[in-house]
Amino acid sequence: MEGWIKLYRSLKEWQWYSDINVSRLFIHLLLSASFVTTKWQDIVINRGQCIVGRESLSRETGLSEQQVRTALKKLQKSEEITTKATNKYTIITITKFDRYQG
Repeated sequence: MEGWIKLYRSLKEWQWYSDINVSRLFIHLLLSASFVTTKWQDIVINRGQCIVGRESLSRETGLSEQQVRTALKKLQKSEEITTKATNKYTIITITKFDRYQG
């Protein structure tokens, strides 16, 4: 994967910034999210979405699966992300993606 993302200094004022697991996972999701609408295995992935599994997120971030699960719950509760789970993967949507990467 190539390219870059915008990371604003105001992130330091974000409610989850001091929670290293949540902030690490969220930045990972920003880096993983699709920048343009695309397709994967005949599934449309919109801008600001990514397809993941807890196991792969754990492996890629160095967090345990329980830490990933907890961080995802916190991000959902604060409406930073929405999730749509299947038995094979989860589609994560960063709800304010255009605000972060506009």
